[in-house]
Amino acid sequence: MNQTITCYLLYGDKELSDKNIKHFTESPCVKDICLLTNQHIPETTLPENCRVLPYGSFDSTSALTQIAAHTSTPYLLIYTKPQILQWGEMALERMIDYLSAPECGMVYADHYQETQNGRQPHPVADYQPGSVRDDFDFGSVLLFKTDCFRKALRRITLEPEYQFSALYALRLALSEHASLTHIHEFLYTEIEEDTRLSGEKQFDYVDPRNRQVQIEREVVFTHYLKRIGAYLSPVKHTVDLSAGEFEYEASVIIPVRNRVRTIEDAIRSVLTQETNFPFNLIVIDNHSTDGTSEIIEQYKKDKRVIHLIPERTDLGIGGCWNQGVHHPKCGRFAVQLDSDDLYSVPDTLQRIVDKFYQEQCAMVIGSYRMTNFDLQTLPPGVIDHKEWTDDNGHNNALRINGLGAPRAFFTPVLREIRVPNTSYGEDYALGLAFSRRYRIGRIFDVLYLCRRWEGNSDAALSIEKTNQNNTYKDSLRTLEISHRKAWAAAQGLTAGSGFVAHQLDTWELAHRNYEALQNIQTRRFEIDGNQITIQFNPARAVSTCAATDKASIAARPCFLCMENKPQEQDSLTIELDEPFSLRINPYPILQGHLTISSLRHQEQTLADKTARQLPGRLLEWIENYFDKGYALFYNGAQCGASAPDHFHFQAARKEDIPFIAQWERLMKTALQTAEATDADGNICRSYQIKDYVCPVQAFITAGSYTTPPSLIEQYLHTLPLHEGESEPRYNLFAWKDGQRGFTIAYFPRDKHRPSCYTAQGEAQLLVSPGALDMGGLIVTPREEDFNKITLEDLRQIFGEVAHH
Repeated sequence: MNQTITCYLLYGDKELSDKNIKHFTESPCVKDICLLTNQHIPETTLPENCRVLPYGSFDSTSALTQIAAHTSTPYLLIYTKPQILQWGEMALERMIDYLSAPECGMVYADHYQETQNGRQPHPVADYQPGSVRDDFDFGSVLLFKTDCFRKALRRITLEPEYQFSALYALRLALSEHASLTHIHEFLYTEIEEDTRLSGEKQFDYVDPRNRQVQIEREVVFTHYLKRIGAYLSPVKHTVDLSAGEFEYEASVIIPVRNRVRTIEDAIRSVLTQETNFPFNLIVIDNHSTDGTSEIIEQYKKDKRVIHLIPERTDLGIGGCWNQGVHHPKCGRFAVQLDSDDLYSVPDTLQRIVDKFYQEQCAMVIGSYRMTNFDLQTLPPGVIDHKEWTDDNGHNNALRINGLGAPRAFFTPVLREIRVPNTSYGEDYALGLAFSRRYRIGRIFDVLYLCRRWEGNSDAALSIEKTNQNNTYKDSLRTLEISHRKAWAAAQGLTAGSGFVAHQLDTWELAHRNYEALQNIQTRRFEIDGNQITIQFNPARAVSTCAATDKASIAARPCFLCMENKPQEQDSLTIELDEPFSLRINPYPILQGHLTISSLRHQEQTLADKTARQLPGRLLEWIENYFDKGYALFYNGAQCGASAPDHFHFQAARKEDIPFIAQWERLMKTALQTAEATDADGNICRSYQIKDYVCPVQAFITAGSYTTPPSLIEQYLHTLPLHEGESEPRYNLFAWKDGQRGFTIAYFPRDKHRPSCYTAQGEAQLLVSPGALDMGGLIVTPREEDFNKITLEDLRQIFGEVAHH
């Protein structure tokens, strides 16, 4: 364990920082220390193993990138506070013990907090799939495996540059491939300066001062949901609000137990509502013993008031709600009012019901103001949850701790979903369940007063109770994420299809070009039994007409490099021996057209890639993330690649590629030329495809995504190598044949472009064949070429560019 950790500390007060440096330096586990600060500190004044990074926090992508670059040890530690940290006995060694487990990527621990009241134990909660809120309490000490840290960082560097949320993004990405382990031991003592009550802290995420942070964190979280397959496109369907027969249009439901001080105010605030429809009030009195029941009874002379005392004695707030919702006199819409609180305006009910009909939604949520018992505003004031948007609120709801109040539900749907029988989080559970399937209407004006008073149950909670509440909500998120993944799968959706759908919803250029594909013009020819499709696609002029000479390439920014991609373009990381970025192609030839490019800028060649197994490994990833309907393809640097300076593949659905669609017919006359066995004992056979419009050599391996390198090299050595080029010219398709297995087809090439491309006048045809063209889909960006191309032109094009 000696010198296995590089530590990253915030530099604040010099005296405190010097003490921290001394404590860390004395540990035999620590090799190097880096101080994050915007102050100028001469490194000559620091210990030999201590250096400075010019950042004031761990919140930015660039800060984490520098941390990864400066770490040479197997573990790295981040301490997120500038105050003094006191280690427990052998604490770092204990953290390493846990982190050494193969599945573990990060550890965090229970600890003590030093406040003005002395040292107090501060246990933290276990991490679970639903622990996705950005305020999850890990404590101030995080110990990572460096390799896991770097792998997670590679994923988030494909996203926008984060200024406030990089550490949040990193731990979400880390959780996708490694465990975040809670050590149930008190290993250190930290100074706690935020001594506000729990009831004050819980609303930090809706404080207007934190708005920019929350916007960025929504971006982080949306990327994460798309990666794990739990992202849902905007909910567009509505509900039939005329369903069912109801005596009342709305029912206000108040669960109550022992609220003698507040229940009468709540009842009066309901009965003074002004509406143009009939409504009633259902009070579920959960066996009150303090005089609450007697107060409710006084209002039974008003026929709108229903006083229910359940037979059961084991009901929480949610169970009481179920009693009210299933009462025969419950109205079409069930509207919340807590027994502590009040409606703020006399038209609250009217506005809520109007919103249901305006948006044909299944749930409505309003906004509220925090007050004391005298209705004086308390910080942070108005809770309006403006982070909710129609497009993404149902996804962002999984990240935050609440959705707002008052809440109202379309009763038939609420009866179907049911309310959890708890007294905390039952409203949040409903919000998640409704938002998965139904539209939620939002009212951002204040309709409700949420009173915090000395008897209020959640104004000041112990750390144990706070953890219990947070763990329950995390469990709701865990359940909901699982439901959303299953729902997407049942709809035939995958994480990949959600990724594509989101891009088309948010990127106007891509949306316009993919929409144009639906009405694209095509012509069909047959050459010796082979179906060839001509496509008129003006958007492809950017590729077909691209200058690919060295001078032109050097003069333009590489559009496949991450720093040059459009801001609207999202990216997924494919983690192999070297990482790749997967993006939708904004100038598609086919629906679902993907580009898969190396994160490293390097020449477009497969010649130096390990064992030539990359196509199979990439295809396997795409099939797992998208579906099994995809084919991967590759354009050599002089074979249709519009970015010959950046290593990349593309992918599209195999059913849309004419060559693959004719595969069964072509295999009937294929000639087997060789056979070999891969490392796992799978047999691979090589075939010469005889009846296609150009020569093709195919390799088929059953039960594997690999091809023996010897077979491929043997074939490639038969092809000419052009002067100055590192590999023969070819196009390549890779796909999984359900009957035969993993298939790679090579299309050997001679010329980059046919002579008609540079011809003058009527003889010119702007056709620049890449893999899809060789696969039977000829792309013409000019309408005149689309109209005049002939069967003889096609024969000449294939004859010139293919190697015979």
